Amino acid sequence: MLTFLFWNMGGELPEITPPRQVNERKERLRGILANLIHRHQVDLLLLAEWPITQDEILQTINEHNQRPFDAPDPHSFCERLAVYPRFSGRFLTLFGASESPRYTCRHVRLPARQSVLLFVAHLGSKLFKSEESQTLAVAQFSEVVRHAERRAQHQRTILVGDLNLNPFDTAMVGAEGLNAVMTKELALRGSRTVDAREYPYFYNPMWSHFGDSTHELYPPGDPNHEPPGTCYYPAAESRWYYWSILDQVLVRPELVPLLNSREVRILVTDGTTSFLDRRGHPDRKNVSDHLPLFFRLNI
Repeated sequence: MLTFLFWNMGGELPEITPPRQVNERKERLRGILANLIHRHQVDLLLLAEWPITQDEILQTINEHNQRPFDAPDPHSFCERLAVYPRFSGRFLTLFGASESPRYTCRHVRLPARQSVLLFVAHLGSKLFKSEESQTLAVAQFSEVVRHAERRAQHQRTILVGDLNLNPFDTAMVGAEGLNAVMTKELALRGSRTVDAREYPYFYNPMWSHFGDSTHELYPPGDPNHEPPGTCYYPAAESRWYYWSILDQVLVRPELVPLLNSREVRILVTDGTTSFLDRRGHPDRKNVSDHLPLFFRLNI
């Protein structure tokens, strides 16, 4: 069993933020990381937009740990993402040339376990990219994923990260994009053919985390409460979703039986600190505007 934690930590606060508040937030985030690692026994810590140094993160997550994490690959030129394995980095190698400033592909080859391709991504933001630009960029990225799978000669692929897309966006569901479907039954069909070209499916368990239907059992205030998204942004627009699920995990059909979708969780606490403000939205001032994503894979 491998446990994964992905978190866009929210980066730096605005320059006008008082230094004391900045330092308090950094110390709070260090404590949160340590608590999350211990509470969920994380094997692979995947981070984006960290406001503290990688050395500080490594020191924090290795404090009082019997199984220490290895440092991120110092030769990676994907500066938006950091991957901390709780095992030797020699089992987590860059796969071919599958890396850019926005994503990295790592071949996870642990002894006596099936190897998997792990893509970690932080794709272009909706704040700066039109829907058309996002769709075209994801189509190119999808080609990179398929090329890596052909080289690896398998499709045991995990894609996780801040995709800056909702599960229903064209770039996510389009065949030429990530071709990510909402149910295991659909994903296990393997692929679909469009204009005489075959496109493999991804299974996207994040669809199940929208709305109240999956959250009424644990209402706000309950320690097991999970909000209907990983980000919340209000706007004076006629069409607006408020809650978005921009942080996602996708798996290819071959890995669907190894993923318990009930254990894919949007985390709202480390057991001590709430990541939500008084309104039940991500506490962007004190913690981050993104909530962490946790999942397990039975490999």
